[in-house]
Amino acid sequence: MLKTLLVGFGFSGQTFHLPFISHLPQYTLCGVVSSRPQAVHNVLPEMPVYTTLEDALAQAQPQLCIITTPNHLHFAQAEQCLAANSHVLVEKPFTLSVAHAKALCEQAEQQQKTLHVYHNRRYDGDFLTLKKLIADHRFGQIKRMVSRFDRFRPVPKDRWRENAGPGAGIFWDLGPHLLDQCVQLFGMPYALQATIKTLRERGQSDDFFDITLFYEDHMVEVGSSPFQGDTTLRFDVQGTAGSYRKYGLDPQENQLKSGIPLDAESFGVESKESFGKFCFETDFDLVETEKGNYVGFYTQLANAILAQQMSPAAAVGVVPVIKLIELAIRSNAEGRRIEL
Repeated sequence: MLKTLLVGFGFSGQTFHLPFISHLPQYTLCGVVSSRPQAVHNVLPEMPVYTTLEDALAQAQPQLCIITTPNHLHFAQAEQCLAANSHVLVEKPFTLSVAHAKALCEQAEQQQKTLHVYHNRRYDGDFLTLKKLIADHRFGQIKRMVSRFDRFRPVPKDRWRENAGPGAGIFWDLGPHLLDQCVQLFGMPYALQATIKTLRERGQSDDFFDITLFYEDHMVEVGSSPFQGDTTLRFDVQGTAGSYRKYGLDPQENQLKSGIPLDAESFGVESKESFGKFCFETDFDLVETEKGNYVGFYTQLANAILAQQMSPAAAVGVVPVIKLIELAIRSNAEGRRIEL
């Protein structure tokens, strides 16, 4: 059983991490780092709450630290946790630069501790379905993929993700997920071109992006807009033998928000109305969406730490994603395609 420290108690910590720590027998929560102890005690009445990470590491002596704080804090806090001889799981993006990403990976190796990134979207049902279609050679040769996380949020909110500051903005929020999935499927492109904008009135950080990734035999386009109403396109994957078109987002985030038990039969299961279509020239096959498996991420994480099995998202494998983000920001600033 892993003595686990939760660093941060905002939306991410409460929604994407606490339910799994509480549900799975491989974990026991030994403390929370938060500047709002009453908010923690409203949910966890008996839980020790520490106002500083330094105190938490010294007193709780965790085996695993889960960092869910604002993006600009990830590097320093992960560095501190590794130095305290703890394994670390960091919310994405795990750093804001390739240099910091590599430094953490080197530190983890020196400390003989594992370092992981919470790329839970690798366990979305639609992405698992797409991986299966590719493994089954349904597409022939893939020529083009569109992957999007669009929303209808035309008015900015006053929160750190949307305010000004390092690591803020929708690109740092959603870009890591979309780019990580591309790297998982296709590896690194040979070039990219990016447009990253602030389109909303009174917006303080970017809220729109379109990135084109160039591969030798296909193209990938990823992006997000805050002005897309109704059910949004998630995937459009086009190949020489057919195409897969999928609308709507994986249900697990909304299920976590609504408090559905993780062991409920419906958790991670998408309704038939949301299934994607594998399309031919004039007709299509309905494709049942694979069951989403965020529980599997946390189960695999425990196995990686306790039994030296494969990580669900080892940090060393996520360094290329940070590189793509850096290059996309540069491409937008220079207004040109960047060769890798």
